[in-house]
Amino acid sequence: MSKIGVYSLALSIALCLSTSFEAQAGGGRPHQNQWAPQQCATLQSGTPGYKDCMASVASSSRMKMVNADTQLKSQPNSASPAVGILNKGTQVAMIERTANGFWCHVQSGGFSGYVPFEVLN
Repeated sequence: MSKIGVYSLALSIALCLSTSFEAQAGGGRPHQNQWAPQQCATLQSGTPGYKDCMASVASSSRMKMVNADTQLKSQPNSASPAVGILNKGTQVAMIERTANGFWCHVQSGGFSGYVPFEVLN
């Protein structure tokens, strides 16, 4: 067999393998994540857009609203210094609740601190 014949055969095998792989991967149709939340289902998993969408869905379930003006404390106790003021109606992301359940670690507008659990809806 000539060199051209060998290269043709190798190219044919490579094309055949790549075609069968593409067919197994969905044949070029858009990927859908059947188990993802509805708003993220059409995004391809592993992409930055999918990760951002999933993070947004997760954080939206932790969103709380402040129901009274309160100080954002640096530590989970009333004697700690305030790092800011949260006005009634401010949306915060609840990061965690302290072990005693009285304080919540929250984040809002680039600031992070603690507020009493009772001021969150």
